[in-house]
Amino acid sequence: MSRWFPDRLRNVRALRPHWLAPAIELRITDTRPAAIEQQLDALALPPGTRLTCIVAGEGVRYQIVPWRDELSRPAQRQLLAEQCFRVAYGDVARGWTVRQHAARYGVATLACAIDTGLLDQLDAQSRTCRLTLASVQPALMHGYNVARHRMSPGLHWFVAIDAISATLLLQSPAEPLLVKRIPSSALDLAPALDREWFALGMEAPHCAVYVVRSDAMPLPARQGDAWSWPVVDLTPPGPASTRAPLAAALPTVMTA
Repeated sequence: MSRWFPDRLRNVRALRPHWLAPAIELRITDTRPAAIEQQLDALALPPGTRLTCIVAGEGVRYQIVPWRDELSRPAQRQLLAEQCFRVAYGDVARGWTVRQHAARYGVATLACAIDTGLLDQLDAQSRTCRLTLASVQPALMHGYNVARHRMSPGLHWFVAIDAISATLLLQSPAEPLLVKRIPSSALDLAPALDREWFALGMEAPHCAVYVVRSDAMPLPARQGDAWSWPVVDLTPPGPASTRAPLAAALPTVMTA
């Protein structure tokens, strides 16, 4: 699963060597400037803190980018990914920054998009607070990276749930097959998985469902005897916190 390091962002110069600077994650569900400013003010972080922003809810979108032999070069794949978002969301997607993980020949990729204005806003607010913006991570990719060592390499669902939405990702050993967002308030997990499984024409036995929750969201209830999805909750133990230390799976690649 790809990591997101928008190369257009500029970092403030760290006031101490990066290996000595504190590092935190800030989960962003409400993307309004005032809400983000309030979160940063409440944390009162020391200057030079390395900040990773995890964007969840309405702040990030996902699409499967199909493989096309005639569009196999990286620049062509990038244009195809941007076109996928414009087809799905209209002209508003022209103002989004789109990234996708590196493609292997002949397989689809998972792409994500974040409003470019939000990236500029995060950059500006981190500078104002004299913080080092290390990276911006889509919540689905971030959750997958943290949990990936505990998941089977075979066909599986990965479900990321926050207070706003649940994102369903069906991943085969070779490529992503489906990604879909559902409002958390309307989430009934087993029927939702059944519908998507049927729509894809899947005939394999039901595969494992790995769930990562945030914002103190409860594990979806199993109702009735018809539940046939083996659910594994990979949510890290302990209460959710915006001051959780950075996971080792998130290397820093942007420098001041």
